[in-house]
Amino acid sequence: MRSQPKVLPPSGSTFREIIEGGFLYADKTKYIYWLVKRYKSCFLSRPRRFGKTLLLDTIRELFQGDRELFKGLFIENKSDYAFEKHPVLRFSMGYAKLLAKKDLEDRIEYDLRFAAKNERVKLSAKTYGEMLGELLYGISVKYRASAVILIDEYDSPVARHISNPELASDFRDVLHEFYSALKQNFMYIRFSILTGTTRLAFTASDSGPNSFKDISLKPEFAGICGFTVPEFNKIFKNRFSKALKGLKKIGDIGQDAERETLKAKILEWYGGYNWLGKDQVLNPYSIINFFDDERLCAYWPSSGHPSRLSALMRERPLDFIRPKLDSYFVDDVRSIDINSLEAVPVLFHSGYLTIDHRIRKNKQTIDGKTVDDETITFRFPNREVSLYFTSFCVEQIFCLQIGVIRDLVMKLPGALLREDSEVIADALHNLLAGPMSHMDESPENRYRSMLHVALLAAGLEVIGETHGKSRSDSLVLLADKVRVVIGLKYCKAVGTTDKERLAEELASGLDEAEVQILDNDSIAPDRTAGCKVICLALAFRGKDEVAARFFDPEKIHEPRESWATPMNLWGRRGDICADVSCQVRYMPDQIPMSVEQGACQKGASQQ
Repeated sequence: MRSQPKVLPPSGSTFREIIEGGFLYADKTKYIYWLVKRYKSCFLSRPRRFGKTLLLDTIRELFQGDRELFKGLFIENKSDYAFEKHPVLRFSMGYAKLLAKKDLEDRIEYDLRFAAKNERVKLSAKTYGEMLGELLYGISVKYRASAVILIDEYDSPVARHISNPELASDFRDVLHEFYSALKQNFMYIRFSILTGTTRLAFTASDSGPNSFKDISLKPEFAGICGFTVPEFNKIFKNRFSKALKGLKKIGDIGQDAERETLKAKILEWYGGYNWLGKDQVLNPYSIINFFDDERLCAYWPSSGHPSRLSALMRERPLDFIRPKLDSYFVDDVRSIDINSLEAVPVLFHSGYLTIDHRIRKNKQTIDGKTVDDETITFRFPNREVSLYFTSFCVEQIFCLQIGVIRDLVMKLPGALLREDSEVIADALHNLLAGPMSHMDESPENRYRSMLHVALLAAGLEVIGETHGKSRSDSLVLLADKVRVVIGLKYCKAVGTTDKERLAEELASGLDEAEVQILDNDSIAPDRTAGCKVICLALAFRGKDEVAARFFDPEKIHEPRESWATPMNLWGRRGDICADVSCQVRYMPDQIPMSVEQGACQKGASQQ
């Protein structure tokens, strides 16, 4: 039954339900075996919905001594593991509606009294730290065996209130006292483990949760949650054919695709996670949902997001729009503090970034101590995360409705390919609804960041600030052998409301953006590589004025068409129509008479 599992487990299934029901199960007992053999207390950080709760449930069943439940699994075949029974205390700190420090204290006290009542242990202590000591002592005497302590969502009270540092600090102090009580009563504990998504409940002092061994980035435990590639290939081998047929039917994969193509597609969408192990890890929540629905969708991101992300994005949007992904020391990423939250560590612990690679450097001597100067680099793990995250950034940072984002995603790629100035200007104008109130940086950098996120949200591969002799603002890899080089110019508003003057400022901005692309020789590398290069000049002015112009550098002196929105201006530079009640195109100099007449006739008919 276990060698060829066929049935997907229901959401929230326990280890016993999975095994007794013959559901799909990735054998994690090899990790648990080494865990309980090597450590007495440990801490594991993984993103939400990665199987931490199931891991704790498996450990609980293991220490309850039911060897039959583990028949055929790794640990059952280890002759040096005796399946000794130990009393198990399991807690979850995922409390809701905590409004004050006392609320958390009361919930912990309630859980301790409830556990004591179940174990028929009398408590006389007044503080929850002393209660925990009485409870551990009582059950160790009752069972003549030390206890096992399992704590899920250990950091939830702190993480949920990260936008209120004072309250989060109060909750951390309460948890610190509770975890310190665990340390003081280790003589009554056989094994204990804390799981969570961050180290937010840790403190600078060497006590409380700091006494738990952090195994989160230890390579030997990299696959303790989620599916490794070998596990994925083994336990889902009987479901590939059915999934392939379903994807072909709805057009999510080519009709000539084979099983290996499907596997590569699944890895692209749901794999890519790494915690310094040799093998990548696949998101278990997304994989189960994929095989259930037989559709390539963003399952994990759409299931929710940490509230701390929204708060931090609004406070420091540019840190999240263009996060610096390289040259982080391991300790800087492992540690995360309430009062100094950095974007990349938060994104990593939340599951939106993963480790790309480790850079080992020579050891250095600092203040007489030899330290290993080792850094790590991050990346987005897979397609479902990268596609969702950029849209999430746009929604949170620019305060836009999801409909505006979807409109942007649908319009931009095609407009770039068609070189449609009107659609580009209109789409970027709609995106400018809110960034000014959230970004404390120069206007040009604000617009550059906005453009970068807009392109990413549209599912395009973007390289920011590309280098020729100098740079262009963005290089978009639009399709195979098609590149879009974008130059951006911010036109400083001088307070004028004269429409002709405004149009001239945007026109000059477009000219400068063109010159920037041409002078920097930004297109040369791509043309040398045989790519089709599309050049796009953008000019921004004020809060919502956008102008766009595509141009061919080989035909730079020929007429070029631009669009400015929402200024409702049209005509040639220096020859702006006086009465313009509708939005029409802006035409630069040297326009043939036939084109000029056609534009004027269009404007007259609309007026």
